Amino acid sequence: MLIIGAFKYSIELEEALGELENNGISRKHILAVPMNTYVGTSIDFISESHDFYSKGIEVGMACATACSVIGTSMGFVLRWGPIIWGLTAAFIGFIIGFGLYFFFYKSAHRNLSKELPEATIIVQCSEEHSNLVMEIMWKYDVLTIGQVS
Repeated sequence: MLIIGAFKYSIELEEALGELENNGISRKHILAVPMNTYVGTSIDFISESHDFYSKGIEVGMACATACSVIGTSMGFVLRWGPIIWGLTAAFIGFIIGFGLYFFFYKSAHRNLSKELPEATIIVQCSEEHSNLVMEIMWKYDVLTIGQVS
């Protein structure tokens, strides 16, 4: 019978392996496979980055539009005229909108911790040892357990 468990890579994993060995499961019947995180560029990462900048540009454009309307209105009274003040206000509004979006987005997502990689443990044992192996794995915070007869 094969018992398969997925652990976060931590001290509990080492303790579970030690207790399995102490309870009569030999090392050649235990297979530990560390799962690597993907190092290359993924499509999700690219689309998430693109989505961040496109939303930032949308917020910047909305602020630029609002500020250019105000700047153009004020430009009828001020010295340089409505075109110069409208363009200046649009540029300043875009910088403010994009900057605020960037600041709030980064501060909201800064505290997300990186997940530790997982490790999969495969234990080959007899039917009578299967309950013991599963109890040991649950004791040391296994994420999921599966068994194959």
